[in-house]
Amino acid sequence: MKKILSSFFLFFLIAVTPKAQSVYELSFTFPAANSTVEYKGCYVDAADGKAKLRLWFIAPGSTDSILTELDAAEELPDMNSGCINTDRIYYKLKNPRYIESKDPGIVLPGYFCFQKDAATGLFEPYGITSSSEDCNAEPAKFSHIAFIDQQSLTKDFVLTYFKPYDLFYRNLFVTNNPKDLTTFERSVKIYLLIVANVDDPKIGPADRKNMNDAIAFFGKVKEFLGIADFIYDTITGRRLTRQNVLNAVNTFFAPAGSNDIVIFYFNGHGFRKPTDGRPGPYIDLKDERNFRIMEASASMEDIYATIRAKRARLSLVLSECCNALITDTNPLAEPPAVKKSFGINWSTENCRNLFLNKTPMSILGAAASPSMLAASNNNFGGFFSYFFRTSLETHFSFAKTAVNWDQVFKQTAEQTKYKADRTYCDNVTKKKCNQLPYYRIERY
Repeated sequence: MKKILSSFFLFFLIAVTPKAQSVYELSFTFPAANSTVEYKGCYVDAADGKAKLRLWFIAPGSTDSILTELDAAEELPDMNSGCINTDRIYYKLKNPRYIESKDPGIVLPGYFCFQKDAATGLFEPYGITSSSEDCNAEPAKFSHIAFIDQQSLTKDFVLTYFKPYDLFYRNLFVTNNPKDLTTFERSVKIYLLIVANVDDPKIGPADRKNMNDAIAFFGKVKEFLGIADFIYDTITGRRLTRQNVLNAVNTFFAPAGSNDIVIFYFNGHGFRKPTDGRPGPYIDLKDERNFRIMEASASMEDIYATIRAKRARLSLVLSECCNALITDTNPLAEPPAVKKSFGINWSTENCRNLFLNKTPMSILGAAASPSMLAASNNNFGGFFSYFFRTSLETHFSFAKTAVNWDQVFKQTAEQTKYKADRTYCDNVTKKKCNQLPYYRIERY
């Protein structure tokens, strides 16, 4: 059994957790407006594929400054369009809202474009355009781009684009005084058991990435809430056998009480048994002594039932694996685009609503629904795991209210499917990924 023992080790783990927010200040002119209007903007991008753009400009024939806000949503290329540029990401701009001013009737840009920097591999703001159909056409480039890190996100800067009543400003500068955790809540322990096939020649690096990110993430939850303890163990390498996993499901979680959080997280190969109609996958646990896969496997439904019977405060049973024919295998795919970013501030109330909810619940989450494969990438892990963490971070932020696990998994499923639908899992045959996570939430 392992524990996070030192503050230095915890800092290291948190430091490798994916960051969740990018902020840029930009300037540009937009030829499609048939004018020489100078726009100055603040672009705030979260990890969930959604963003907001605030624009200052002076309309032609007026001396009044106009402030408008547009929603932005990542628009991945349609794989059937014939125009795919993996070096660019387009965000569709929509729903313009004028802040304390009237609509001046000016043409606003339709898309915000990021382009991959060849030196760093990161996607950086590139320009503005009216359409993303010609993915190789040059947009109207930004005349000024500045990445705003957390130190530069001062009150003066934020008030240039936001009002004191805006959620973005309040998130950063208005003190949130949530009700302190009760003694009972502070006594909560998190028990995390990770089973990961890190030695697999194909998906091993992705499984190791998932494992390390999970330890970092749930360690950060423990530290943020200030609860009693975070206890974790990993089953990898020669320890990865069916008997060891089934024994650990009982022994590792044995000390957990009704006030605690228990998490089982599998990363590896999975499949369906034709004789079992339940939606959860079987996980491949064969080893050098027991290599018959049908015998050396375990049902995630059975593992879930065992853990659910413990009736902990919160039970999460997660599997990052395929849920299809035993002859199929996990495809490797292109990762989501990575941008410069920094961590967003978490809301204690939102984190508490999810992990310290008064209504006990058990959740079974699988990377793929029946008959589907689970895609991954060695640099960022599994699609499901990646979007599960980004969805959680999004729901921890002050931008969300009255959060619940249904919302977290719904967004996880939507983002995973959206990414899979627009990604080749076989570049030779141009076969698209086909993945929709499955989840079930039971309250008792």
